[in-house]
Amino acid sequence: MKNTRPRSAQKKGDRGRPNLISKMPDDVLVTILSLMPIKDAAVTSVLSTRWRHLWRNLLRLNFDGTKTLKKMVKDKKLCDTERAKYIKQVYNVINSYYNHPMVQDIRIRFDLDDSHSEAINDWVQFALDKKVERLELNLLDKNYSVREPDENYEFWLPSSSMAGEMFSLKKLFLKGVNLNETTLNIILKNSPHLEKLYMFGSNLFPRIHVGGQDINLKHFKLVDCSGFESISLYGFDLVSFIYCGPEIQFHLSDLPKLKELDIGEVSVGLENNVFSQISSCALNLQVLVLDMWSPQKGLDVNAIIKFPNVKKLMLVMGAEEDDCLLEFTSIAQACPRLETFSISLHWYTPTKRRRKVRRVASPHVHEHLKLLEMIGYYGRISDVELAVYFIENAAALEKIVIDPCCHASGGDFTTEDFLKREQAARSSANRQLTPILPPGVNLVIL
Repeated sequence: MKNTRPRSAQKKGDRGRPNLISKMPDDVLVTILSLMPIKDAAVTSVLSTRWRHLWRNLLRLNFDGTKTLKKMVKDKKLCDTERAKYIKQVYNVINSYYNHPMVQDIRIRFDLDDSHSEAINDWVQFALDKKVERLELNLLDKNYSVREPDENYEFWLPSSSMAGEMFSLKKLFLKGVNLNETTLNIILKNSPHLEKLYMFGSNLFPRIHVGGQDINLKHFKLVDCSGFESISLYGFDLVSFIYCGPEIQFHLSDLPKLKELDIGEVSVGLENNVFSQISSCALNLQVLVLDMWSPQKGLDVNAIIKFPNVKKLMLVMGAEEDDCLLEFTSIAQACPRLETFSISLHWYTPTKRRRKVRRVASPHVHEHLKLLEMIGYYGRISDVELAVYFIENAAALEKIVIDPCCHASGGDFTTEDFLKREQAARSSANRQLTPILPPGVNLVIL
């Protein structure tokens, strides 16, 4: 039916509709703005008189330059110009914040290196002056590519910090930022509230020692860091430690609250037995993740220790051809309370070969195992062997999740090749596992 309402009445009615956003209190609007990058939040100042200065009440300054980083990848000529624009933008905002007593959160996200140290030093000084609780310096490119260590920004502390000024930091995230021993010790000793420290692509010093009752750190994560050979963690209430990178020596002691341990790359043979290095903290662990990239060297089964409280175990494994991986179920057997077992398979040569399915010589009943996850399942005999083992020995099994995502580092594969392999893997998983699935067990193929 045609609308016969007079046009003037329609306009009046439209103007009379309530504007929900305009009725919101300022603190709610500021919360909404805090979810945006600061550049977008500042644009709202042109909306009305009320909005003109509203963004300046933000306590979380998110300088996220991800959109610009995408443009820089497509056109390298933009790099110098866009870096200069980004630096100017950050300065413009922090200059308008010098009268604010505090800022809770500062996030720098842009491709910057040691040639921009002067500007980044100013931002660190500003962050400490404003007693930030969360500081993120993410200085890598769009792809998080790790650059040469000497090109990274070297984290700097003002002289007042060297004298023992107390930091308000609770979370510190550093990507593409180097840290020397003195600076790390000052941060840890002078930050009584620091609970989370995350470093990605950092260049560090040969031997890292973190310990003592005056350290409040709860979560420590090192990913793709270089320059160090060993790490010692001792004598404080660490809850989780995650390490991803080249093989190093671990010394873990007197960490009574350590619940989650994720380490790699690790050797499983006699030459560098990871189990002896983590034995002192095995009692309280509930989550254990091990990255083992050379399983073909063989597992020293006699070196495996007991993990009496581990409920989730994940093995990230590199493998060649179709080698049997059943011996690694010995690690699962060392976890009597295990509820979730995950394995992520990264094949150097994702090929299949014909052979008989093997079984473990001495079966072990997993009384509490409810969930089996297999990532990188391709339908090889070795995949089937692992699935059959847990189907036959997990008394409480409820669910099997098969992720056919193809992790293959060998060969020259296109995106189409990977998609074809994943589809083939789905078909293989359905054909191989459905007939042997026990009643009540749910098979999920992603």
